Amino acid sequence: QMMEVLRQEEQDDIVHRDRCQNAQNKNANDVEDLSHAIGKAEKDIDRMGDEATQLKAAIGTLNGEIESTKADMEEALSLRNKDVADFRQAVKEDTDAIALLNEALVALKAFYKKNKIEIVQVKVGQAPEYTVDQDKAPETSWSGANYGGRKEETVGVVAIIEMLIEDLEKEIQTAKADDEAAQAQYEKERGALKASLDAQTAAKISKEKALNEVEGKIADTEEFKDSKNNDLGAEKELESALYTDCSWVDTHFTTRREKRKAEMDGLTEAKAYLAGVEAGDAI
Repeated sequence: QMMEVLRQEEQDDIVHRDRCQNAQNKNANDVEDLSHAIGKAEKDIDRMGDEATQLKAAIGTLNGEIESTKADMEEALSLRNKDVADFRQAVKEDTDAIALLNEALVALKAFYKKNKIEIVQVKVGQAPEYTVDQDKAPETSWSGANYGGRKEETVGVVAIIEMLIEDLEKEIQTAKADDEAAQAQYEKERGALKASLDAQTAAKISKEKALNEVEGKIADTEEFKDSKNNDLGAEKELESALYTDCSWVDTHFTTRREKRKAEMDGLTEAKAYLAGVEAGDAI
């Protein structure tokens, strides 16, 4: 019976040793794997944090560019509106002036017709002829209630008015052509600014999308890291428990085996001795 007890104790120690070794090996591997996973997660978080910082800086730069482009568009629009207002005011003033000159021309021609004054075509700006004394202005002549006038001077006034009207009409046409050219240039520049704004806005949206994705990955990795830290804490507790349960394997397993073997050898010798004694007594 004693030998059976010792053999069972030997078997129990071996089972305990194997269980402890397997458990401790697995625990050590799990701790190593978890530590590696945590370390990798920390590096990933740092890397993605740098990426997020760069994306935020890029978004800030794009915001500045967008505001600058919008300001340029608003300034261009303001200048164009001012130019259009100036153009319309100038055309109005010229149109009003033409209307007044036409009224004056009509009135003047009606006066000549009423007074039967013939309008003779002469070169505009031609000086009146002096027949008596060049230093003395010609006298005007009246015939009763009728004013004969100075035909040359009258014709000059009519021609000047017509010339002024023609100049004003040309000025209006030139102003319209300049305004059309300015409008075309404005639309071209505004189109270029709008294209820049669209590109900047699209780039900003892309960067913001990338930033959201990176921040989402950071959050997921942080959660993963926390989970692995919890697992590592549990493995550390298991490590302590295994040490308490298994430390004797390293310190006492061999000595227990040696002592047990010695005890079993002693029992074997004693059994043999007793068997010999019993056999001798029988003789």
